[in-house]
Amino acid sequence: MLERTRAMPVDKAGTNIEDAEWIKKLALIIDEFRKINPDITANQMLVLLRIGEHPGITQSELSKLTDLKDGTISRICALMSDRGHQGREGLDVIDIRPVPGDYRSKGQFLVNNGKRLYTSIKKLMTE
Repeated sequence: MLERTRAMPVDKAGTNIEDAEWIKKLALIIDEFRKINPDITANQMLVLLRIGEHPGITQSELSKLTDLKDGTISRICALMSDRGHQGREGLDVIDIRPVPGDYRSKGQFLVNNGKRLYTSIKKLMTE
């Protein structure tokens, strides 16, 4: 038997009013990310947020936390650092530093516009 669903209120454009607020907030967040790079990907956004959440996180830890492959994390971190990747200019939103006591690992830290972006996104999420 089909269950009856309650009709959701919609605006003049036919948008579900209950969805409109979170869609508006998400669009504002995406716009914030586009300020650092208009072509930023969802994976890049995710990595940047995780670095903000866990300053000093290693690429290996990022890989596990985001469920992205090590090579993908490495490329994203290079692109988001001042180094860049495959001829693409770096975004300079993270800094990659050696981890004390582990010469093979590097910690990722937000810097400059990365810190400002993370703070701005956090504010938008909690409003």
